[in-house]
Formats: sequence, C-alpha cells, structure tokens
Amino acid sequence: MIAHIFQIENHKNVENYAFNFIKFLKDNLTKLEFSNHIFYFSYFESENMKDSITSRLNEISFPVDKIKYFDNQIDLMKNLKINKYDNNIFHQLSSPKVFMYLFFNYTLLKNSTWVIWGGDLYHVFINKLSIKYKLFDFIIRRQVINNLSKIVGMKNDFKLLKSRYKTNAKHYFALYPMPSKLYTINEYSRIEKGITKILVAHSANAGNNHEDIFQKLLPYKDENIEIVCPLSYGDLVNGAVIEKRGQELFGEKFHPLKEFMKPDKFSRLLEDIDVAVFSIDRQAAVGILTTLISLGKKVYYKKDVVPFDFYKENDIKIFDTNDLNNKYFDEFIEMKEDDQVKNIQNINEIYSQDNIIKRWRDIFDS
Repeated sequence: MIAHIFQIENHKNVENYAFNFIKFLKDNLTKLEFSNHIFYFSYFESENMKDSITSRLNEISFPVDKIKYFDNQIDLMKNLKINKYDNNIFHQLSSPKVFMYLFFNYTLLKNSTWVIWGGDLYHVFINKLSIKYKLFDFIIRRQVINNLSKIVGMKNDFKLLKSRYKTNAKHYFALYPMPSKLYTINEYSRIEKGITKILVAHSANAGNNHEDIFQKLLPYKDENIEIVCPLSYGDLVNGAVIEKRGQELFGEKFHPLKEFMKPDKFSRLLEDIDVAVFSIDRQAAVGILTTLISLGKKVYYKKDVVPFDFYKENDIKIFDTNDLNNKYFDEFIEMKEDDQVKNIQNINEIYSQDNIIKRWRDIFDS
C-alpha cells in the first residue's frame, strides 16, 4: 500500500494540485493499481480547506475510505507508523515536527519518499538561518534526508540537495498534472492587438522581487501596455505595498488581481497575456509558466533558477530576466513564431498523460 501525504494548510494552490493529482491517478491507473493508494491530509486550523477538498472529491465519487484527515502532524505520523505502508510519499517535506518524528522513528525512512516542491528545499540555501535552525538542519534534517528511500525532483534540484546532504536516496523525476488545461498547437493563434499585456510575478510574496521587475519595465511605461499583477495569495501585507508601488510607477496601466481565481478562469486570463516576467530566486510558478508556454507566450525567468535549465534541456525557449535591462520595447515583446510553435509542441509532449503516469508508475513500482 502506498500513502500520499499532503499538507494543505490555507493555500488554495496546494489544494488544487492535490485534487488534480488524485483525480489523475483515479482516471489513469487501473482499478487494481488504484486500490493500492491512500491519501492523507493534514489541515491544521484550516477546516475550510478540509471541507473544500472533501466537497470536490465527493463530486467525482471518490471513495471515502481512501482519505484520512488529521488536524495535527504527529497523529498523522503515528498513523503512518502503525500502518507500515510500502511507500510514504510526502508531497512537500518542510515541517520540523515531521522531520523530528522521522528522526526518532528511523524505520519509517527506508519506506519514505520526498517530492520536492521548491521552498522545502531552497529555504536553507536562500534564507538567513538562525543558530537554532542551523543546528536543527545539521542534526535532524541531515540525518532524515540522508536516509530517505527516494527523492523526486528536477535534476538540478537533486544536484543542489547533494551539495549539502550526503543522501543515499534514489533520484526520480515526475510531473504533476496541470490544475488548468494546456493548450495545443491546434488552439494556437498569433493575434496582433494594440495593447501589450504584461504579467508580473505570480503572487504577493516578497520573494517575487516585484520592485526589480517594475524597474526593468519602467522604460516602457509610456508604451501601450497593461501590467497584470496577481496579488490574491501569499503575503497580503506585502501585496498592499506592491499594489501601491505599482500604481505609483504605472498609474492606471497597473492592474492588481486581488481576488482568487479558479484555475480555468485564470487560464482564460493568461490567454490574453503577451509577455510574462518573473524574478524569483528559486523554483516557483512552474504551473503558470507551463500554461503560458503552451499558449505560445514570451516568458522571462531567471537563468540561474532550476526550471530554466529544465526547459532548455527540453528544447523550450524562455528568456533570462537578467537580460531584460535596456532592451528596446519591440525586442522585449517579440518572439519568433517558429519558437512559439516548437514550445507548444514540446511542452505538450512533456505533460502528456502517458509521460506523467509512466514517471509516477516508476516511483510506485520501485
């Protein structure tokens, strides 16, 4: 039996990925294969998230006995230990409590898998750590990570992890099904319109470096542009600061998105975007990037962040945010049609159902 562990908290995107992953397995595994999976959710104080995902699973007639909810992590971990599953797959592994439990219950590690989501790996590399956390990382996290059975992530994520931890885990790569639709070459159209719509970042978190993007876009403020800036989740206090700053710099051309959108509605918004600019220092926004690429949009992302190399290896052309300084406006927005078509074809091949299920089967069967 394989257990999947999700920490949904108060984060709608995590719920979307969890729901779509469960539905994808239900739809693409055989009944016999699927009967071997069970799903754990820790939701802490986010009772509304528990109700939301329960409602969505009920809509697809999902078996109630395949879902377990816990309002604290220790009870969840105790349940995993009692049931002795063949594989405990942690979809994100960041909680100090979970690391502590795994440290003191060493036998769980040989049957545990960590699927890297980004922040659960990068925070020890990019954040200033307290002395207390440095000790925790050196003693507890290191021992746990070094003895996990499997680690799932992009090649360069695993390389980064190995630079800090001497893990014995076997490396796998897998993809989550997209919460929103990917667009195919048959839906592609190259429409010239008067206004250029620019997407700035993907959330209100300070790590998006909004100010850096604003300064890069400032030379274009007198062009016929509209700046779309998602601020509906993440650090909403910082979001208010970003909204004020965007309006100061770009006036009525700045449009903050402050209401959460369902994936399908957000996809329709992305259809109307011409250029997207990200300036994050770690892997994030991959789902949005993927949808934008499938739409043939021009995407800027930092070259030294993991997904850039992933796209390059798969013959998908995106552009380095750090090269954005001093570009003429036409050069900033222009993308060759041949590159757009190739990007659309390649991203659809990577995210095909056959490719996604094959990669997860490799993890389940090993």
